[in-house]
Amino acid sequence: MEIGMSKLRKKWIIGLGLGVIALGLVVCSIAIWIKSSALPDDIQVERKLTVEDSIFLNLEKKAKQTSNKIIDSTFHIKVDLYRVLNYKGDTTIWRTSDCEIKKKSFECYHQECWGIGCSRNRLRTRVWMTKIHYKDTVYDTTHRNLNFGKNALIKYIPVTKIPKLDRRQMKKSLSKLSGEACSEIANLKSNYTFEAIGLPEGFTWKVDSNEGNKAYIKQDSSFRKKCVVSEVKWKMFKHPNANFCRCSAISLPEQKETFYSRLFNGSLQAYKDTTISWKLVYKDQYGRGDTLNIKTKFE
Repeated sequence: MEIGMSKLRKKWIIGLGLGVIALGLVVCSIAIWIKSSALPDDIQVERKLTVEDSIFLNLEKKAKQTSNKIIDSTFHIKVDLYRVLNYKGDTTIWRTSDCEIKKKSFECYHQECWGIGCSRNRLRTRVWMTKIHYKDTVYDTTHRNLNFGKNALIKYIPVTKIPKLDRRQMKKSLSKLSGEACSEIANLKSNYTFEAIGLPEGFTWKVDSNEGNKAYIKQDSSFRKKCVVSEVKWKMFKHPNANFCRCSAISLPEQKETFYSRLFNGSLQAYKDTTISWKLVYKDQYGRGDTLNIKTKFE
């Protein structure tokens, strides 16, 4: 009899242990489910949310908390935007979160990414699915003039700092050039673009990418030779493992631009052992510039 009671007690203890283990697994599963469903908190841990992300997340959260009765409603999204005057006098539009205002200046920066591999694609796809719960979405937009008008927050016109042209070095680099016909005779990398006044017909400046233009002799339909300055056609090859997420960015002040300028003798006449005095006109990305007197000996 005692042996039977001992076996029964042992089975009861084993059953109780298995029940505790099962209950623990259920509790863990519920905790994991709750943690995974807390979408806004998870994303806030990963990175700081932008204004646009917050709008989308609030939209999604509200949609999840409502029933099908919300289909005929209108969802209002409040948007604050800056109107900003740039150096050229154009009015540009920026989100307030894109701009950092200082005491005597400000900076604005915005980046957009698209394609496979972008971190925000998952969020935007899910938000699109939740937006169908609303019949209409209205953006209540408020525009504020950042740097112009009566209520301007700051009197500042953004302009990037461009280094002055080294006029002495420029004269030196153009003092001796090749006089070969139909060829590239000068190659300059600078923050300025150039034009020539006083050089023979056929001489021209080209602004392109690094190695973007070339000069060559070609025959026309009448078998007459002529010099042609044209762009090189590039072929694009995609690597099979390439990341297809692409981004573009804009900023105020604008980023400093760099130009690759090439001077071509676009004629069939050679100018060897010839000295020519001419003027170089240079301008930066805002159209500001000056002229420079150049004396070139063609060799």
